[in-house]
Amino acid sequence: MKVLITGGTGFVGAWTAKAVQDAGHDVRFLVRNAGRLSTSAEKIGVDIGDHVLGDIADAQSTAAALDGCDAVIHCAAMVSTDPNRADEMLHTNLEGARNVLGAAVAAGIDPIVHVSSFTALFRPDLEILHADLPVVGGSDGYGRSKAAVEAYARGLQDAGAPVNITYPGMVLGPPAGDQFGEAAEGVEASVKMRSVPGRGAGWIVIDVRDLAALHVALLEPGHGPRRYMAGGQRVSVDQLAQMIGTAANRTLTAVPVPDVALRSVGRVFDVVGPFLPFETPINSAAMQYYTQMPASDDAPSARDFGLHWRDPAETIADTVEGLREVGRL
Repeated sequence: MKVLITGGTGFVGAWTAKAVQDAGHDVRFLVRNAGRLSTSAEKIGVDIGDHVLGDIADAQSTAAALDGCDAVIHCAAMVSTDPNRADEMLHTNLEGARNVLGAAVAAGIDPIVHVSSFTALFRPDLEILHADLPVVGGSDGYGRSKAAVEAYARGLQDAGAPVNITYPGMVLGPPAGDQFGEAAEGVEASVKMRSVPGRGAGWIVIDVRDLAALHVALLEPGHGPRRYMAGGQRVSVDQLAQMIGTAANRTLTAVPVPDVALRSVGRVFDVVGPFLPFETPINSAAMQYYTQMPASDDAPSARDFGLHWRDPAETIADTVEGLREVGRL
């Protein structure tokens, strides 16, 4: 099949493109800047020759990219922790969903894969994430935008459209050129601080290559709407410190900071963040995710496709090595 991939200059999109091509399909990219394909997807061996210049928020360029494609994997999304950009993020991501997912449905494309996020389903005190949870969305701008897009995508599913949705957790693994997932910032910070704070749940870690394998598995027409968690495996604060420390060849300490204190720090950064001369991933929503991360029920992808996630220690080691190679460690 010819598969349109949005977000192909990013971490998840680039690795998804590689997996799609390795499976024998042809890839077309929709990109705002073709040069960024050379510094991301091409660096991991992806053929970037077929690309359309445009933006997911622009209906005309999106329609041109969809023309002649048999399937779509929608990875693109605007991501920002700046509260001043929350409205822009909501508009861009929701318009992108309408232009990509909605137009693909109208064109009769099957299958259509939408990459969502666990943040669209997260709520405090949730014991386990599963793909049929109601849409909630976080308190931050990104979480709200993912929830709005999720509601739109589920509306298409309810109408019978062949839209498949995946819900990744904290995506880590080797970079695509210079592109890492947002979770790599936490790994980098932990190495530099030589510590991992907290007493709570820690992370759910999914390897970007395993997530890409799930997206390839969904490239089968005729199955109708489907949803799959891809949260990954639970890694406690103590395990994070041990895994990151081993990978970085340093001793990292798990510092038992009370969860309520970390959430208080997040609320402080909500106030002072807009006045800082740099963008920071620390906010109340991020601290809420970190201290109350539920486990993820990923059993359906193992049952339906025979997929099994690799050891998080390997994923974290590859992340650390990638950070070292690009000079961030």
